[in-house]
Amino acid sequence: MRNTVLRGAARSGGAVAPAARGQRSGLGREVVVTLATGVGCGVLLGGREGLATLASNAFANPEHHALAFVVVPIAVWSILGPVLAMLVAILARFWGGCGVAACAGALAGIGTLLGLIPWLDDALEQMHASGAKPDAGFLAVVGTVTLCASLAVALVVRAAVEAWERSSPRLLRCAAVSAAIVAVLSLGWTGRFVLARLSPPDAFASREGVAPARVESGAEHARDVPVNAPNVVLISIDTLRADVLGAYGGRVGTTPALDRLAAEGVVFESALTPAPWTLPALASAMTGLLPRNHGAGAITNRLDPLGRAALDTSVTTLARTLAANGWQTQAIVTNPYLLPQFGLGAGFAAYENLTFLSEAAIAGRTNAGQWLLRRLAPGLVVGDRGSEVSERAVRWLADADRGRPFFLWLHYIDPHGPYGGAGTTRHKSFRGDSFFGAATSAAPLDVRSPEPVRLRSGEVRLGPEEREAVRALYRSEVAEVDRQVGRVFDALDARGLRASTLVVILSDHGEEFWEHGGVEHGHSLYDEVLRVVLLLRWPGELPAGARVGSLVSLVDLVPTLHELLGLEPPLATDGISLVPAIRGDAMPPRTVLSENLLFAEERVAARTAETKLVRWANGKEEAYDLVRDPAELRDLAGVEAFVSPLRAALDEAGDPSHLRANAAPIPVEALRALGYVR
Repeated sequence: MRNTVLRGAARSGGAVAPAARGQRSGLGREVVVTLATGVGCGVLLGGREGLATLASNAFANPEHHALAFVVVPIAVWSILGPVLAMLVAILARFWGGCGVAACAGALAGIGTLLGLIPWLDDALEQMHASGAKPDAGFLAVVGTVTLCASLAVALVVRAAVEAWERSSPRLLRCAAVSAAIVAVLSLGWTGRFVLARLSPPDAFASREGVAPARVESGAEHARDVPVNAPNVVLISIDTLRADVLGAYGGRVGTTPALDRLAAEGVVFESALTPAPWTLPALASAMTGLLPRNHGAGAITNRLDPLGRAALDTSVTTLARTLAANGWQTQAIVTNPYLLPQFGLGAGFAAYENLTFLSEAAIAGRTNAGQWLLRRLAPGLVVGDRGSEVSERAVRWLADADRGRPFFLWLHYIDPHGPYGGAGTTRHKSFRGDSFFGAATSAAPLDVRSPEPVRLRSGEVRLGPEEREAVRALYRSEVAEVDRQVGRVFDALDARGLRASTLVVILSDHGEEFWEHGGVEHGHSLYDEVLRVVLLLRWPGELPAGARVGSLVSLVDLVPTLHELLGLEPPLATDGISLVPAIRGDAMPPRTVLSENLLFAEERVAARTAETKLVRWANGKEEAYDLVRDPAELRDLAGVEAFVSPLRAALDEAGDPSHLRANAAPIPVEALRALGYVR
């Protein structure tokens, strides 16, 4: 049987295989032509999908993501197209064969149907959300119109390709070759794009030419693991206010897992973050350096909050130190600012950022390829909620090499705005924030709080009851992340790792809920944003139930862990070891700095146990007596006798000429003599 594919080949100058060569040669040619048709149609369908994806994400900084929005669907359809083409060809053999035109028409119809179904699905979801309930008749009409439209497209494309095949066969072959080239380039670019965002940076590439892969994997390390070295599990929780935990005076029962760990370990009652947002804060926790000294989070593009500097690869991180000393290293994190491009993956043998995959799933929600994936293999769609982080952490703990200690970093994003959806949604999307575009929903408050950008800008003005509802949604997120963190604690216990594991719990920053007229974080240096959670537990090595009231900072974590783990002190640090304070020794008065804002004019805060001075980039100052005014409601910047010694201390603490183990303390005795401090 000579089908239209072979007749097309003969018209284009190709010789039809003689009968003596058998049917296998003809079948092979048919397969090749079918695959070529599938690739060509796949590229066209992928291009349409890419443009649709770009249009639906036009608010999401297209200058950063436009190429991905367009190219990735082409790459996906370059695979789906040939697969569908082969299925069409196999089915068509029962009806007398399938030529190029018939195959192209069938794929066009299928592509149209798959393109319309996600769009209709999204439209129906919006109708349900608005209270409309379409009846069966409406759905039948919509379904009929969709099928007719797909059939019409299929017939038009088939007729067009048949005409093209008769008049310009060589042009058809050139189009197939061109489509194959586009498909290969798209697949290659997509592979590089994904790997660049899922693989840890070349953290150990040094001036001496050390091979990063060998050091990071632990196959070869410079020094032996210290004797009796524990595992280290560092759990950072985004946007977690200290006063929500029962261990810090919050409502009992909201965070039972964290409160239990606090009772079994050490609680730092007055821990502060060096920055009121994630990237510089966690960079400080991982390096022991202030933002001004590690550089992560510095502005590189004033038009885009994502235009921030990465951590310099020359800066030593906790993960790099532990990997070089023989620890296994693994990170499972969420938050766009923790993508590998920002540098905090340095030193980790594996670095998983779930937000990248989660946002990709949301970006392509109207994309036919992702719609099919969600329906056929929903388990492959990655979310970035705490449940996903804990699930992966538990699996990793089960497979970890028991012959060497490990360093596992988990970062949970659940308490970050918008609040709500705890335990019900798989994605904690940032799409309502300024770098992903404003929300389109007009509802000020339902089961989820308004998008952060709308709250922060004041576009949504809530009354007292609605504000309390927002706080309740936030607490529900905290309760859910506590439950997920508890799963990790249970996994450690189940594997007998409790006694041999040092657990560190911290929050990168707090959250403001209208205490000073604003909401969220990143735009102020008040204590509700700066005060963070810091807990340590190591059974048998650290005292259970100990509470340290001295003022500490997240920059103190690295020198503290170095001492606890038996490592050499860090060569450069802005922090101090807290081991003496854990043992009950008195700490000298100190000044702790916080700086680097995300959404507002830059400023720096110098904080002691009793006072705070905030200096703005424009020269404005704020000063607070935290003993008489812990809520920071009375600004004493106009009281020269109070502010003058604070200015001197801020200048000394912020001196960039050299790093110091402990910044100079504000002269509290002088303030006390003036009557401004008790």
